[in-house]
Amino acid sequence: CHFDVADLRDASFQQCQLAMANFSNANCYGIEFRACDLKGANFSRTNFAHQVSNRMYFCSAFISGCNLSYANMERVCLEKCELFEN
Repeated sequence: CHFDVADLRDASFQQCQLAMANFSNANCYGIEFRACDLKGANFSRTNFAHQVSNRMYFCSAFISGCNLSYANMERVCLEKCELFEN
């Protein structure tokens, strides 16, 4: 699956097969992944933040019960995001 450069704000994926999916450079603020297979998924430079000003931003993502083996998280900011049971 190719989601590169896609606008996935507030999208929800539950029990999905997304192994090797490409999310690079996608806008994923508020995204939800629950019990998904994300093995080898590419999240490089994926944006999980909402920029409020030059110095202020909020991150939001909910990733729980997922297989993140070999996932590429290069240059990703996941501050204060929910990452449980992965």
